[in-house]
Amino acid sequence: MKEVIKTTNPHGHKDYLEIIYLTQGDGLHQIDHHRFAVRPSSLYLVMPGQIHNWELTEIPKGFVAMIQKDFLLGHPLYDLLFRTFPAAFPGAFHLDHIDKTVAGIFESIENESANQETNFQAIIQTYLLLLFNLLRRELKSDDDQIYPQLLTTFFSTLDQHYKTAHEVNWYAETLGVTTKTLNALCRRHLDKTAGAVITERLTSESKRLLLYSDHNLGEVAYELGFTDPSHFNKFFKRQTGVLPSIYRKGIS
Repeated sequence: MKEVIKTTNPHGHKDYLEIIYLTQGDGLHQIDHHRFAVRPSSLYLVMPGQIHNWELTEIPKGFVAMIQKDFLLGHPLYDLLFRTFPAAFPGAFHLDHIDKTVAGIFESIENESANQETNFQAIIQTYLLLLFNLLRRELKSDDDQIYPQLLTTFFSTLDQHYKTAHEVNWYAETLGVTTKTLNALCRRHLDKTAGAVITERLTSESKRLLLYSDHNLGEVAYELGFTDPSHFNKFFKRQTGVLPSIYRKGIS
């Protein structure tokens, strides 16, 4: 991490996962619409397509690892990080209780990357797997976690209809339950409401279309079921902190 106090404009990357671990620092770090305090022993995940910016008030120290998606092709982490919905990890962790272990992982990755000895890429992947297994422990999550059938049916229904159905009521009726039941299920297993899950899916597809399609903003809005591009603009800015046009320009 560059040891300078800085405020940055919102920016991000299409094909990189950015992992930041700070051992020193103060200020704010915004990832999409989430604002996180900057403090020692903080780890941040900026997923491909997310935008982030810093408002630092103290010199930061730590590590930044930029992991190209293709580097993890064929690795168990690829699906977990890039194909799981809802997202498997939140944007920030406070890890003071395992600070030495996490810092040691980043130091080891740095050494492997610098020395590039035999099989160094596989070794870096192994360190990354260790890191994300530690993060799963923080979430009290493991590979055997199985969602209830109703929740997996909600996910599959959402995948089919998120462009045309944005309301929790519609999904609850389709699944034959009350909105209260659906919300309670999402809160219990995901720590978020059903409406937040719908919004997350819609935001994810919004980003994909803005980054990888040639559609203009109006076409993106209509494809996602918004009756007016201005409604889409307001929705997207609420979720990411910037307008779609600024987002499209800010992601490299």
